[in-house]
Amino acid sequence: MIGKVMIGKGFTGCISYCLEDKKIKSRLNPGEQLVKNRAEILQHNLCFGDKKNLCTQFNDVRKLNPKQSRPVLHITLSLAPGEIMDRPQVLEIIGECAKEFGFENNQFFSVRHFDTEHQHFHIVANRINLEGRTNVTDSNNFKKMSGFCRKMELKYGLVQVASPRAFLPGEQKQIPRNDSRKNNIRTVL
Repeated sequence: MIGKVMIGKGFTGCISYCLEDKKIKSRLNPGEQLVKNRAEILQHNLCFGDKKNLCTQFNDVRKLNPKQSRPVLHITLSLAPGEIMDRPQVLEIIGECAKEFGFENNQFFSVRHFDTEHQHFHIVANRINLEGRTNVTDSNNFKKMSGFCRKMELKYGLVQVASPRAFLPGEQKQIPRNDSRKNNIRTVL
């Protein structure tokens, strides 16, 4: 499992990206194609409705803490190609992610996208809680996400991905990694 954490300024763009149809350019076909129905909402927490309603609700809570300039937490979780999880397992992982990052009592929703060959999910959360406090930190997010992904891989029997070298203990940083893609490129060259 690969996870990505992004902290942003505006909810409208992030929510639009997660819920709207997507225009893609193809090398084979000149012009743009529209990928329709690429998103399925999996879960709402302390929010509801369509894109417009969600933007309004998230921005209303944002106004409770005008000092916080970056209230958007956008998490993407991607499974390895060929791996498929059923909805209850995905919802468990999303719940555990919310607890791990501390937004389980904040506004958030999760979405599954169908626009790629591999299964992946987006979580959009408000870093500001309903009391107006920022209770979701942005420090060490990449390290936290790496640890979270390794735990979920073990718990659900997913394909294990190597953590980035920076997050490994000292003795493991020295061990050379075998990347088959690099080996294939070397052979071709």
